[in-house]
Amino acid sequence: MASAQFGSLGPGSTGSVDTGSVPPGLLFPPTPGIGAGPDVEIVEGPDVETAVVMNGLNVPWDVVRAPDGTLLTGERGGRMFVQRPGEEQRTVSIDLPGLFRQSESGLMGMAVDAGFDQNREIHVCWSRAVGGERDNRVTTFEVDENWTTMTRVRDTLTGIPLGADGIHSGCRLLAAPDGSIYVGAGDTYGPTGPQSLDSLAGKTLHIDPDGTPAGDSDSVIHTIGHRNVQGLAIDPDSGRVYSAEHGPDVDDEVNLLQSGGNYGWNPNVGGQYNQNVPMTDTEEFPDAIEAVWSSGAPTLAPADIEFLGPEWGEWEGALAMANLKTQKLVLLRLGDNGRSVVDGSVLLEGEFGRLRSLAPEPDGSLLVTTSDADNRDSVFRISPAAG
Repeated sequence: MASAQFGSLGPGSTGSVDTGSVPPGLLFPPTPGIGAGPDVEIVEGPDVETAVVMNGLNVPWDVVRAPDGTLLTGERGGRMFVQRPGEEQRTVSIDLPGLFRQSESGLMGMAVDAGFDQNREIHVCWSRAVGGERDNRVTTFEVDENWTTMTRVRDTLTGIPLGADGIHSGCRLLAAPDGSIYVGAGDTYGPTGPQSLDSLAGKTLHIDPDGTPAGDSDSVIHTIGHRNVQGLAIDPDSGRVYSAEHGPDVDDEVNLLQSGGNYGWNPNVGGQYNQNVPMTDTEEFPDAIEAVWSSGAPTLAPADIEFLGPEWGEWEGALAMANLKTQKLVLLRLGDNGRSVVDGSVLLEGEFGRLRSLAPEPDGSLLVTTSDADNRDSVFRISPAAG
C-alpha cells in the first residue's frame, strides 16, 4: 500500500508506513498539488457539503449502511461500532478469535448481504493467526434486531494468504446487485502469488454468499496479476466492475476488471520480491490488460472507489477515489468505453486527513472513513451542495 512514503524504494522496501505501525500522535501532512496523474486535466468540481456522522474512531477501515438505515463501521484493531437512525454511536459485540492486527491487516472490509432483510447477514474480511495457521478470510455474521451482537454464521472464504508482517492484505469487499461478492486480495509482499493460480494472493475473487465460485466459474479467482487491491466498485449503468490498487512509488492504478484477465503485476525476480518492475508488464505478459488510469509519479495512494449518482449533476457517473497519502477525494470522469479518463477534479484536499473508504447512501451522498489513527478518525458524509 502506498500510504505515507518514507525514503526511496528498493527490492527489500515496502514503500509505505501505514497507521497500523506508527507511534500515537504522529501527524500525516498531505502531499498537495499533485493533481490526479500526468494525463488528467483538472477542472472545477462540484460544490459539496460535508458533515461528520461518527467520530472518536481509530482506523475505521470500512463503513456500510444496512437497509434499515443503520451505519456499521469496524476499526482495524477489532472494535465494531454501530449508529442506528436517531441514536448515538455505540459498540456492537463481535468475536474475531485470533485477530491479527499489524500493519495493513486486521478487521477490514465489510459488505451487507443482498438478503439482509431476511437473514440479517454481514460479510466481514479480516486477518487471523492462530498457532501455525494464518490467513485473510471472509466470515459471515448475523446481527440481532437490536444491533447488539454479531454472531458468526460461517467462514465463507478462507485461505487468502496473510503475509508475516501483515503487508498488502487487500481485503476490500463489494456486494454486487446479483448478490455475489467481489473480494480484493493483496500480494502479501510475496513474489509468486500474483501470477500463480494456486494462490489467492494478488487477485480479485468472485464468490456467492456461501463461498462457492460465482456464476458459471469453477474457481473463486476472477482476475490475476494485482499488487494490492483496496478499491472495488460497479458502474450501475454499465455493470462494469473496477478496482483501485496501490503502486509502489509509481503507478497507482484503476482497472476495468475482465473475468480471467491478467493485470500484469509480477514482483518475482529470481525468486525474491522486487517491486522495481512495471505495474502492468506487457513485455512479459503481452495479453496483460492496461490500466484505465495510472497515477504515474508520485502516487496518490487510492484506498477505495465509488460511482456518483444522478444527484451529482454533470458529475453523474464519475468515479470518486479516496486517497490516503494525498488526503483528498479525486473525481474521474470516464470515457464512454469505460477505459479512458476525460478529466478530473480534486475535493477536500487536506481537510479531513487520510481518506480510506467510500460507501453510497440512498440520497446520492457518500460516507467516507478517515485513517489518521490515535482515535482521531471519523465517518463523514459528503453530498452535492443544495441549490
